Amino acid sequence: MATFLLPDFQDWPVSLFPDRMVLVNKILPRLSEPGVTMLWVGCRPYTRRYPGMMERRGALCYTLEIDPTARRWGHPERHTVGDLKNVAALYQAEQFDVALVNGVFGWGLNSVEGQNEAIAGLARVLKPGGMLVLGWNTDRSCDPCKLPAASRFFTPSQRPGFERRIAFGAVTHVYDFLSRRPGPLENPVPGR
Repeated sequence: MATFLLPDFQDWPVSLFPDRMVLVNKILPRLSEPGVTMLWVGCRPYTRRYPGMMERRGALCYTLEIDPTARRWGHPERHTVGDLKNVAALYQAEQFDVALVNGVFGWGLNSVEGQNEAIAGLARVLKPGGMLVLGWNTDRSCDPCKLPAASRFFTPSQRPGFERRIAFGAVTHVYDFLSRRPGPLENPVPGR
């Protein structure tokens, strides 16, 4: 009798992971509404089609990536090379309706201090009520929703369909949906 082995998840193309399927088929289409300004953080070959997907639905997409060689996978006109920890200095205050940070925490931005600084900066560039989508892996990062900046500047999202954490049994990836607190922010970024 022949034995068939399923490939280890590490061998699968990223686009076939269950979390990526949810991202592409549920999260991006539902958030990419006409007139919405979106910031996508983290550009790799498997993300190169995301800006076009968002914009075909009517959103205006910007991309951010620290690696200058990854520019080719970002938005062709609205891409910034920079560190997510400095996001507040890279974009205008309250510029975005949505920020999607997927696979950055634990995959380059590893320190709790850096993650906290990034979340505080994201609070500055998101409009009041704007949504922060954090995609992270439970085996590579602490829970970013428990960081001081997350509780200070964000609340759990109440938007229908995005009011809870999405976790996957087959992989360690998690999506969290947070809403930026209403009103102006006082000193959201340390030292400013």
